[in-house]
Amino acid sequence: MGGGVAGMSAAHELVERGFDVVVLESGDIAGGKARSIPVFHEGEDTSGHQVADGAGSSIQHRVPGEHGFRFFPGFYKHVIETMRRIPSFDGSKVADHLVPTTRLEFTQYDEPPFVVPAGFPLSPRDAGTTLRDILLLFEHSTGLTPDDLAFFGARVWQILTSCPQRRLAEYERTSWWEFVGAEQRSESYQKFLATGITRSLVASKARKASARTIGDIFVQLVLTILNPIAGSTDRVLDGPTNLVWIDPWLAYLESRGVRYVKNARVEEILYESGRITGVVARQHGQRIMVHGDHYVAALPLEDIAPLVSDRLAAADPTLANLRALAPNLEWMNGVQFYLHRAVPSAHGHVIHIDTEWALTSISQLQFWRDVPSELFRDSDVHGILSVDLSDWTAPGSDGRPAMRCSREEVVRETWNQLKRSLNDAGDEVLRDEDLHSWFLSANIENDPARPGWLRNSEPLLVNQVETWALRPEATTAIPNLFLASDYVRTHTDLATMEAANEAARRAVNGLLDAVKFDGSRCELWPLHEPEILLPWRLHDAARYQAGLPWDASLAQVAAHALRGASPLLEQASSLLEQVSPFTHAVADTLDPHSAAVDDVGALDTVDPATMARRLVDVPTLQDALIKVADTVPLAGEIVGPAGFLDRLVWYRDMLADMLTEGVPTWEPQRHLYGLVTDFMGRSGKGLRPALCIATARALGGRAEDAFPAAAGLEMLHNAFLVHDDIEDGSDWRRGVATMHRRAGIPIAVNTGDSMNALAMRLFRKTGERLGPVTALRIFDEVDHMVVETLEGQANELGWVRDNDLTVTTDDYLRLVLKKTAWYSFIHPMRIGALVANGEDQNLGRFDRFGYLLGLAFQITDDVLNLVGDIGRYGKEIDGDLWEGKRTLLLAHALGRANPTDRAWISTFLARPRERRLPREVLRLHQIIADGGSIPWAQRAAAEFAEAAAREFHNSAFAGVPAGPDLEWLRTCINFLTQRDA
Repeated sequence: MGGGVAGMSAAHELVERGFDVVVLESGDIAGGKARSIPVFHEGEDTSGHQVADGAGSSIQHRVPGEHGFRFFPGFYKHVIETMRRIPSFDGSKVADHLVPTTRLEFTQYDEPPFVVPAGFPLSPRDAGTTLRDILLLFEHSTGLTPDDLAFFGARVWQILTSCPQRRLAEYERTSWWEFVGAEQRSESYQKFLATGITRSLVASKARKASARTIGDIFVQLVLTILNPIAGSTDRVLDGPTNLVWIDPWLAYLESRGVRYVKNARVEEILYESGRITGVVARQHGQRIMVHGDHYVAALPLEDIAPLVSDRLAAADPTLANLRALAPNLEWMNGVQFYLHRAVPSAHGHVIHIDTEWALTSISQLQFWRDVPSELFRDSDVHGILSVDLSDWTAPGSDGRPAMRCSREEVVRETWNQLKRSLNDAGDEVLRDEDLHSWFLSANIENDPARPGWLRNSEPLLVNQVETWALRPEATTAIPNLFLASDYVRTHTDLATMEAANEAARRAVNGLLDAVKFDGSRCELWPLHEPEILLPWRLHDAARYQAGLPWDASLAQVAAHALRGASPLLEQASSLLEQVSPFTHAVADTLDPHSAAVDDVGALDTVDPATMARRLVDVPTLQDALIKVADTVPLAGEIVGPAGFLDRLVWYRDMLADMLTEGVPTWEPQRHLYGLVTDFMGRSGKGLRPALCIATARALGGRAEDAFPAAAGLEMLHNAFLVHDDIEDGSDWRRGVATMHRRAGIPIAVNTGDSMNALAMRLFRKTGERLGPVTALRIFDEVDHMVVETLEGQANELGWVRDNDLTVTTDDYLRLVLKKTAWYSFIHPMRIGALVANGEDQNLGRFDRFGYLLGLAFQITDDVLNLVGDIGRYGKEIDGDLWEGKRTLLLAHALGRANPTDRAWISTFLARPRERRLPREVLRLHQIIADGGSIPWAQRAAAEFAEAAAREFHNSAFAGVPAGPDLEWLRTCINFLTQRDA
């Protein structure tokens, strides 16, 4: 019952498990409130568009309209996982049609707009600092004071560190307005942080909305912003909703046997002898009867509440609560403005914070890719501004609320509020002549019972204070009735597509249990709670059980719980938990060992060799396998040599032929391909391709299947090195002059570009061995790897260019994730796993191990740059100091330096490399050495290596059979942190 997101999600899960499914949808278009609506022009003398009933297939839109614009926050999991299983009409998956926004814009009346990125490279060390860093940039525009921000941050921190029992018992009974102390705060505080958050995003009212619901969702949005790999906290579809999502979904369900019946409005649920016996629906004016074995009610609250008869309520009293819950509805409906031109707009959603009717908008066409031309038969439409109205009860400019206006008056007033919000004295963004036409959701219509009023046939459930108790579970006391809608108790706890999908999964699981189905259940994900804050929440749970209030001194508990972990590990923990959110908890990785020091300050006195010996030396089968190889002909070629370096060379030698064949033999040789051959001939040991091949072999794959991708990794790595040497102004690489010193910068740049192109050719060859599906997945890995690396390089180059002395260890840790870990460790292993199994869905298990190993590797490399032997190291000693690189050692030394040395360092680093003198480089080297930064960094590398060893055994390669490839991967940890080259 119900063919919106909840109904289609339930049908999807059931039909894939072999059930026969019938869906009853009251409308003539699939998708419920998420649908697109075909829009046609009324006529030359009218003010806009209207929906044409019975207009035919929704794939044949003239111009698309929406009930309200769609957006998919980064914390959504359930609906996104379903979208990954829906074939799109273009051969991809529906989830591939999600594109990230990059900006969130705020507008105010008579003030210039301000824009924030949709993702911030920060760590959630505390909510107050995070919010301050985001909003203090716009303090002048917002009017928010530091005290406002600190106070609000403390409230968010309280949510993060409160146990679930307290949230449900106390914060559920408290309004958001009361919880954030809005009554006593400034007008700007009330506008942005109390009223603004609720009414603009979820149509709630701050004085009525539950602090538990609003707080939990706000925290999810913040944590998504802080996720270093999420990319964006917000995503949108790259085309009209039905075109790229709902219609492909419907086609897939029908191809699997689902009968999707449109224009069938449920009027009665029949109940007899303890079971549902049928459903009465009205279709095209006729009453029809539908019978099934089990029934899933996926109807919205406004439709299900009138269907709860006294007999149903008696059979399950929680169903009676739906009647009490029904008044908790608000309006949040959309207007689409079709424009003659594409007006300037932020690359994302815009919150019009001062608008009386709580408007939010998005300019849609900038995100739509490959939209068929027939969608816009009217060539005068060149822009679509989609607007949501979230407050229909507040007075407009003439004193009337939206629900007391005509449809035309609603649109005209909305347009005027938008113009006032977007247009300031210096910039007229929106003009009357831009408006071609408009569409207002057809659910907004004249109310025949109240002349002069509008009514809304599809309102939105909002979670008011103390309404959780009224909400039912998905499984009812009636054995063949299950509930799937956003009023069901879910982790998401908000009227969203995500909640509807989660509720459907819960309903299906209840049905599967009822029939004792022996197959899999639908997966459910709780809202993400930072593992690093678990000690706070456990402490609060104990206080709650004892009847005590939340304790503002909880920071002391966390300090005790994390005692023994190094300061750097504590700073990296937030990144670790975000790198791969479904692997082991951060507490497992950072679990203090028995030999942990009691005071983090004591790290300065721990011997690096002692740290290194903490890495467990586990006996393996490698020696026995080598003995077998000595007695069996050709077995040695299969098993490979023992010893880390010998085996590293063995892996790279496997690629010799493919790398040679990957470089063209035709002209130009002297100024291009000959340089590539020469540079590759001086290549290092080939760590990245070795990781790829070893991972593939350890997981049961064939080495030769990994060759194209492994060779591509090596070629790409060398391309990066050529460009890095130019960007850093380096003189030496692998014991000889760098390419740009020998051949000149223009030729070196072009050669590096050529190596990038040759690497892509090698990656493309994976399809010949592994098939197009696996090859595409590998290309996705390469795409992410390259982008992350380039972004990391940009950050580092920017620090040097701007002479930024504020770079912290946290900044350095994030840089290593982007510039080193992804392309040197994480992606080579993920690609190797895909070579072994192209359907591997758990690639995230390598992320945390690779990040920790990358940290240990990079810090060791930074140390070697200062104290290594040039004959072994292969690069110029003190090269990082000549280049002014912001390393962990430099950050530590700056923190220890006296004011005179610090001022001198700033002056030294402000000059370009060619104006730095050898004696000055020696002085900086001495400052770093005198500050104890070198042994401190060595100890930090050992700590990260130890954490990597735990992650290797517990997650990345847990359960993998012992063998020489697995053993080599394990010994990478020791070698890479104890090497001298």
